[in-house]
Amino acid sequence: MKKVVFRIMGGHGIGYGHFFRSYSLAKAFKIFYPDLKVIFMINRELEDQFLDSEFEYLIIDSVSKDFDVVKNLNPQLFILDSYLLSNEYLLGMKRICKIMIFDDNNDVYDSNIPDILLNGNAHARDLNYTMNSNNLYLLGSKYLVMREEYWKEDTLEYEKKDEILITTGGTDSYDISYRLLVSLKDNPYKKKIIIGPGYKQDLIDKLEKINDENVELICKPRSLERYIKESKVAITAGGSTVYEVLSQKTIPIIFSIADNQDVICEYLERKGVLYIGKYPEIKYNAIDENIMTLMQENTYCHNDIFIIEDGQGTTRIIEAICQFNNIWE
Repeated sequence: MKKVVFRIMGGHGIGYGHFFRSYSLAKAFKIFYPDLKVIFMINRELEDQFLDSEFEYLIIDSVSKDFDVVKNLNPQLFILDSYLLSNEYLLGMKRICKIMIFDDNNDVYDSNIPDILLNGNAHARDLNYTMNSNNLYLLGSKYLVMREEYWKEDTLEYEKKDEILITTGGTDSYDISYRLLVSLKDNPYKKKIIIGPGYKQDLIDKLEKINDENVELICKPRSLERYIKESKVAITAGGSTVYEVLSQKTIPIIFSIADNQDVICEYLERKGVLYIGKYPEIKYNAIDENIMTLMQENTYCHNDIFIIEDGQGTTRIIEAICQFNNIWE
């Protein structure tokens, strides 16, 4: 039986972006190849995300065990989505099987090592990757991995986009959602806060105590698509969610909470998107006045920021992988 093994890590300190995009790619593999066996190697903090999963998973907190595990599994392809490892790790794994990595900013791993390198960010082609002619490079938003609900063309239009969405991703270690909400306490529009799977209870308690009838807490939704569609403005970290926001023609206001988000934030700021800074220097007081302006505008002048191709990036990735260098032999 042909196998693909994913190695991902996530949770409170890391976030859940690596999990969501790898899981979406795994689903696409199974659609194209129903008989393909997909196995995830994860850290224990991610176990809750797999309790009802169709995929087999192994909890391996110590990456030193990875090589023996992968040797025993004997996959045709090993896919890494984590920035916590090293070039030595990649080289060791490459001696076992073909390897692929997710990359965002060309600042962690040697791009010559993996057989396949995937960077679906809009800025990917500006990162000056050193390319090996024997390898496959999938670069740009044409190859953006989006969650399954964004794959199909949606003809449903929301004529009345009149809400504000706030999301920090799967976690919020710095209480940013609370500070954003406080900064919008006098804003008259409906505000929805996404409570991610890694939110701590003390933060949830603080959010629940905010006295604002225009605030709604959305707890651990399976998808953000509906809430993004209903919103005219979404305040979001510069991770994968910003692409979901752009795909639905919702106006982003962005901030950064991790180094790997800085480049996409800088790219979008140059396109005219409001960037309110990187934690701990987020400019909360710059939000309310700008949101009022955006909410009251009938059109949004920076249409060139809506850069998502067509939601079919995941399909293109699978097709490219399966045509690459006899990958299944």
